Amino acid sequence: MLSNERESLYSLLLDLVRLPSLSASKGEEALVRLIGDRLAALPYFQDHPEDLRLLAVEGDPLGRPDLWALVRADPPTARTVLLMGHVDVVDVDDYGPLKDLAFDAEALTEALAGQDLPPSARADLASGDYLFGRGTMDMKCGLALEMGLIAEAAADRGRFGVNVAFLAVSDEENSSAGMRGALPYLARFRDEGLDFIAVIDTEPSDLGGGDEPVRNLFTGTVGKVMPFFLCVGRAAHVGASFDGLNANAVASCLNLELEGNVRYADGAGGEWFAPPVCLHQRDLLRAYSVTLAERALAYYNVLTVTRTPAQVLELMVEAARLALEAALDDHRRKAQAFAQASGLPWTDRGWKASVLTVADLSRSLEESGIDVASFRTEVLSGLDGGLDERQRSVALAEALLDRSGLKGPLVVVGFLPCYYPHRANEGKTAKERHVLEACRDLQERAREDFGETVGHVPFFSGICDLSYFGFDGDPADLDVLAANTPGWGSLYHVPLEALSSLDLPVINFGPSGKDAHKVTERLELTYSLEKAPRLLEWLLSRLGRRYGAEGA
Repeated sequence: MLSNERESLYSLLLDLVRLPSLSASKGEEALVRLIGDRLAALPYFQDHPEDLRLLAVEGDPLGRPDLWALVRADPPTARTVLLMGHVDVVDVDDYGPLKDLAFDAEALTEALAGQDLPPSARADLASGDYLFGRGTMDMKCGLALEMGLIAEAAADRGRFGVNVAFLAVSDEENSSAGMRGALPYLARFRDEGLDFIAVIDTEPSDLGGGDEPVRNLFTGTVGKVMPFFLCVGRAAHVGASFDGLNANAVASCLNLELEGNVRYADGAGGEWFAPPVCLHQRDLLRAYSVTLAERALAYYNVLTVTRTPAQVLELMVEAARLALEAALDDHRRKAQAFAQASGLPWTDRGWKASVLTVADLSRSLEESGIDVASFRTEVLSGLDGGLDERQRSVALAEALLDRSGLKGPLVVVGFLPCYYPHRANEGKTAKERHVLEACRDLQERAREDFGETVGHVPFFSGICDLSYFGFDGDPADLDVLAANTPGWGSLYHVPLEALSSLDLPVINFGPSGKDAHKVTERLELTYSLEKAPRLLEWLLSRLGRRYGAEGA
């Protein structure tokens, strides 16, 4: 029988890991259904089948549903704590000859005894208190813990003083399609009477990869935007290269401006997060040619904890302007030097830096009488279905630029999927203060009852689905995101109205382990299956206490 005790949790964990729920695969749906079957066996859901259901994710090409479960408290209350987690895991190709054992946690743990492991992993294996395998740490133990809490709530509906809800979603390791698809449902459940007072995710505590186990709780999460730059130069034969401008040179100057530049890093409360990192940079030549690349693409990972998409876009436009001016200055200087050395004539073309956003480009097309919406639909219908969201977005941006007839040198700036808003708890509302107080009390309980030091970290740095439980900023700033993301609403979509209306305090507190996404991914068993379940039970009870008029 499902419970929150070690033996039951361990058995459930092995079953969850055994099912290969790779991100962007049908295995995700299979795991969602397995979780639903286990919960359906609980007497509460046999008596209340309407409180356990699959939620269709609109537009998901794989048809992967989310799972929703709700245990209603007795006596009745609107106040609800939501437990949530993701079912997908990253691929297992890096396991090499042990790939077939990646989802058989016990067999893999035994097999690793004969492998060459890093010292920390070797020591943990020898301790007997770690279980290795894909998903053991990230995040199937967390799912098992949440299912155990649901079982405890279902067995004693008066225990926690709040309704306990559970949401299992797909695709977190990819583009968070499951969580984005859940937003309209959560808004509807709220409108139908559920008062969500907190959201608890049980992602693992340690993302640092250190030798010592880490216990942390987080009351916010970093955000992520992915600005892209379509750099446009001027084509020319390589034998007369100074007659043109290589778009690769513009992209290179852009990377020198953005990559690792603290000017573009965001921070809060004395904590700073990594500056932009280039995730992709290449020319857009369709085939080999001795012609200068007229177009090049670059896109960047940009983390946020205070900045809105509108503010990031403003910074990126300025970066593009600086990069294009640097490329033009460098081109002129080198062209003049070559002309002087060779005796060949060269005339300054007088090119100026021109930077526009995707919204600017679309607006100029509309003003020239082009139906941009219909044009987008036509372009998207003709694209190769094998292209991912980012590739199709770039292809659409190129088509818009082609249609405009604009020539370089210029840079088009916009956003690509995926977008993750940052979430912060600054104690501004009664609900936020209640969560902060509960977390402080949890730290004390961990120390007194279990001898464990639990750190409080304001922002979870690993990028996760907690981003989607509200928007810290003016909802109008999200319009900038939509207007500057090619194919918004067809290629990629976040339900912005639901997102900005939720405003739920978040907590991440989960099991302990090491090396997420690595061959040596492993779960620390005693803490994760004995101490963490008790602390989560206590946290639920603490959150269930009433607070002020807003929580009454």
